[in-house]
Amino acid sequence: MARHAPPPRTRPDAAVRKGDRKVKSIRKSKSTVATDKRAAAVFRAPARRRRLWDRFGWYDVAVPAPFTSTRQAEALNTALVATHPPLSGPLLGVNVQTGQPETCDPHELYAQRRIGSPNVVILGGVAMGKSTLTKLQYVVRAIALGRQVVVFDRKVQQGKGEYHRAAQVCGGTVLPFSRRGGCTVNILDPRISTTSYQDSEGEDVVGQDELLEMVATQAHGALSSDERAALRAAHRKALREAAAAGRVAVLRDVVNALYEPDESAIPREHLSASGWVTVRDVFEWGRRLAQDLERYLEGDLSGLIDGETQGPDGKPLDLSAPLIVVDTSRLPEESPALSLVMAIMASYLASVWSMTVGQRLIIIEEGYHAARLPSVAAVFRALAKRGRGIGLSVVTVFHHISDVPVDSDMMSMIREAEIIHVFRQDKSTDAEAVINLFNFPAWVRPHLALLDQGVHIAKIGTEPPKLVNGVRTPLEEWITDTDAAMLGQEQGGELFAASAQSDELEDVLDVVDVAPVDPIPATV
Repeated sequence: MARHAPPPRTRPDAAVRKGDRKVKSIRKSKSTVATDKRAAAVFRAPARRRRLWDRFGWYDVAVPAPFTSTRQAEALNTALVATHPPLSGPLLGVNVQTGQPETCDPHELYAQRRIGSPNVVILGGVAMGKSTLTKLQYVVRAIALGRQVVVFDRKVQQGKGEYHRAAQVCGGTVLPFSRRGGCTVNILDPRISTTSYQDSEGEDVVGQDELLEMVATQAHGALSSDERAALRAAHRKALREAAAAGRVAVLRDVVNALYEPDESAIPREHLSASGWVTVRDVFEWGRRLAQDLERYLEGDLSGLIDGETQGPDGKPLDLSAPLIVVDTSRLPEESPALSLVMAIMASYLASVWSMTVGQRLIIIEEGYHAARLPSVAAVFRALAKRGRGIGLSVVTVFHHISDVPVDSDMMSMIREAEIIHVFRQDKSTDAEAVINLFNFPAWVRPHLALLDQGVHIAKIGTEPPKLVNGVRTPLEEWITDTDAAMLGQEQGGELFAASAQSDELEDVLDVVDVAPVDPIPATV
């Protein structure tokens, strides 16, 4: 039976303290207390408390006991609650060991000072879930937070890039690159700096001269000092003559200038005056280089970098969309054009972004392509190091550490990243390389070869690694579905065409129709 206790003894407030002497006098005089009912009601002495009664809760207020379950009460475990980090972006997945949600966003983590570098590395075997994580966490959910995302899409899905569905849902722009009927990006675009330099933070900025030398090296081989001098002179002449004609210079102008040098191409005035170096000498320096570049423009790079920057329709590239998919799936696997297009587009985008404020992500799918050419890897590393200055996070996706040369700039990018996602590594050598490279603790070793599909090890900054199981909404499952070809289904051009029998189809389509740019909530 519940017993109602008298009011607990409370300390008098400030007003009462001032009358302490009066209260004492009231308590001493019985007649005064009897005549002053108000004072008697306020200062009545509390009932005497007994230790035995206290033990059985006699003086405690009777409160009904709450009912709960072991699953709900788990949230009261101070060992779990006190150690959980603050929310940092959209849901990454569920922690396999604690059952708590894990969140991740490079820009939020940087704002919380939990990382110093906003760059991300994703590793994993085939069909383990790394592409799914990339599409959701760093594309769809990032766009829902207001980020702008650029993806270098390499894989083909029934004649289209793998990110075609994500572009449909997010209102993205697809920029296809192919030798016929695709986009063109101009190395000499005026939005790219003419020469390379260091920004205010001391980071390298790739300019036209470095990109031009990269293409020349790929077409001709290593350049001699004379060939470099001829190329620099041809570059200056191409820009000068194009400006005089009121147009933008293109790579073809550089080739023409190599074939037709003038007095300005001689490195020093006294060399020309003394006759030690003539225009014919400069012509000989650049003749073979011009021939190789011309053949390159008509062959591997035809239609890719030998014109003004424009889309397939001949109009300027639209870089305002929340998602820009640079579709290189039509370029041959072993073609150097693939890596060159990636490097040139990255430099072009960085130059455009340096003039505006925003938070962006660049995703390099199949990152080993960029590692094949040392100069291309150097461009991406320079871009990654500049990330903080232009609000950029570079996300690089690999299969295995062994895909990347140990002494390459791409490996340096991996080492400098502070957000790591590692999916199953079947080979023991790959697992050991991951543990050594990222300094994982010993408990990670047995898990690497046994991780289920969709489960990965996430490491953020200096925090301990965690086992995370990814989660998806029905719409996200459709976006990340890559099994249509294997199952004999058509991918279709309409949203959810491959899952027309779904009970949730109408609701999801209504959401997409109303807000095609931002259909995914920030958290799941």
